[in-house]
Amino acid sequence: MKVESKVVGPCKVKVFVKAEADETRKEYEDVLKLFMKNGRVTGFRQGKAPREIIKRDFHKEITEEVQGRLFRALYKKALEQKKIDMVAVLDVGDMLFSPETGISFSMTVDVRPDFDLPKYKKIPITFEDPAVTEGQVDEQIVRLREAFAKFEEAPEGHGIGPGDLVSIDFAGKIGGQPVKEVAPEAKAISEGTGFWLQVEEGRFLPEIVQALKGMKAGGAAEVAVTFDTGHPVAALRGKEAVYQVTVKAARMRVLPKDEEMLTQMKVESMEKLREQTRAGMLESANQAERQRREQMVIEFLLKKTDFELPESQVAEEINVTLDRMMSEAHYRGLTREDLEKNRGQIIENATAAAKRQLRLRYILGSIAGKEGITVTDEEVSRKIAEMSVEMRLTAEKLRAQIEKNGRMDMLREQIRDGKTVRFLLDEAKK
Repeated sequence: MKVESKVVGPCKVKVFVKAEADETRKEYEDVLKLFMKNGRVTGFRQGKAPREIIKRDFHKEITEEVQGRLFRALYKKALEQKKIDMVAVLDVGDMLFSPETGISFSMTVDVRPDFDLPKYKKIPITFEDPAVTEGQVDEQIVRLREAFAKFEEAPEGHGIGPGDLVSIDFAGKIGGQPVKEVAPEAKAISEGTGFWLQVEEGRFLPEIVQALKGMKAGGAAEVAVTFDTGHPVAALRGKEAVYQVTVKAARMRVLPKDEEMLTQMKVESMEKLREQTRAGMLESANQAERQRREQMVIEFLLKKTDFELPESQVAEEINVTLDRMMSEAHYRGLTREDLEKNRGQIIENATAAAKRQLRLRYILGSIAGKEGITVTDEEVSRKIAEMSVEMRLTAEKLRAQIEKNGRMDMLREQIRDGKTVRFLLDEAKK
């Protein structure tokens, strides 16, 4: 078998294969015998038609079957002969076969990128020791107390305060035109009746939230609202609106006393609650510090290493990234119309994220290869067990899903990459 190859683009090689008749004769004879046994020809019993008639009547079918078998038998051998590290077959062409001359074909394949690693040991990383102050614990206790708050009907004349729950009627106009006409897609913030909201930052339009403080049930106000230039609704960007706001009802937030909160949390004392809170905060701080260090490693590697990527893998990674982004968008309540309007930006973001992730995977994989970092079956089982708890599935069912979707190799890569990053962090400390 003769094999030639040439580079036709970044991470792309075209391979030419030619196998002589004596190398392809066995496959041809095997296929011919199969058709002689099963082929039906008018005037002959099945399996009794002469060889030459079968060759004539089933020429196209025989040729296609032989070509398929020979391609599957030869293409990997051709790649091995040329030491081509293939990622995916992009196309096959120029396929010619005859029993007298053998077979020839060409194929274009994506190949793994060839790149030089930077000096990855002793990556400059700052190591900080997380700490939790008593003041931070105090703030967290306040947040916990607020989480267990109850809402009671506010007494007459109660001035609305932070954290209170209020029911309002509101309607906005821009230049005398209702907001819902200027931006139909912004219906949720254009007008409302009996709309309940909690008086906290980030709950609604900030100017309205601020204006509600100090108002009383039955009170009304005119509130000016300015939409920033980065507003998700394009028609509202940079526009100024005037809202008529009326408070229909107010419920006062009542914070629980120590005893009530301790009962709710099933803790025996405030000292114990502070101890548990401090431990939880410290664990979160340690996790955040680990993530910060890992991100420093990742950014260093990506900044120091740049190379082209196989188009087929980029396309696959983009699809995976898009699926994840769409799932997150639906979870946040974005509509199909919202997604369609931002389609271009979403695809651009997904492409950049996919390329970044794929490049990082290649870099970490190359380092793992050099350092002999591997993944054991026990580590895979342990990871699946951890994931199963988070996903509320049995480990057996989750493993079956991963195997069914062909994601086991990807899971192994993720585990390997995590081990590689931890190796780089250990090296940075030395």
